[in-house]
Amino acid sequence: MAATAMAANGCVERHPEVFGDISAIYFNNRAQGNTLCDSTDVTFIYESEDRMEVPVTVQLLGRTADYDRPVEISVSSLNAEEGTDFILPDKEGTVLPAGETSFSYVVTLLRTDALQHEKKEIRLELHPNEHFTLSVTEIGQTTDTVSTLLYRILFSDMFTEAPAAWDSSILGAFSQAKFELICDVLDIDPADFNDAAVMTLPRQMFIYNEISDYIETETEKMENGEPYDSQIIDPATGKPIAFPN
Repeated sequence: MAATAMAANGCVERHPEVFGDISAIYFNNRAQGNTLCDSTDVTFIYESEDRMEVPVTVQLLGRTADYDRPVEISVSSLNAEEGTDFILPDKEGTVLPAGETSFSYVVTLLRTDALQHEKKEIRLELHPNEHFTLSVTEIGQTTDTVSTLLYRILFSDMFTEAPAAWDSSILGAFSQAKFELICDVLDIDPADFNDAAVMTLPRQMFIYNEISDYIETETEKMENGEPYDSQIIDPATGKPIAFPN
């Protein structure tokens, strides 16, 4: 009976009515393994479009409401300009909808030439308003402590490493110039190079043969003073791209 009484008292101690008074928001963005992240780093390299949507999850701590509630988010950057490098949601895209416990604040990134040699960064920050407090400021994990009020979006049009399916024994050492030449000339979706089931070895042999012939033809044009595809020139060496080197 004592244990039952304690259990009953334990239920009362949770104070559900007090929880109902809590109305807080925080960034809740997860990577693989359900790891909380305070940033994301994306690239246009694998995108065929010149726009990329990055959803940022805003999470509610508290009870839902039967009406939409505006959320206060500020966006700043030292090297990216709104309208040129990114587009923000309108007011309708910055609310927690009625009955919902979360929503996605979608930032649209724009591909520009500058992204081929510069990584840009956008900083999002949550602020309190008449609807929400900021009770959750950070969350501790096994390896680190992550802010839940600040979120960074880093973006570029550059590689940090070769695509997963790139076979250097066939296509040679990876370079961005070589990759872009292949995709442009052969009209290949850049994302194909991240899927070994799509970018098979026979297909890469076909790519090697086609691009080798193309570079040879365009090089002959260049040497003869004829118009040629300047994309065959490796910006790192100033010479035609070599396969399979």
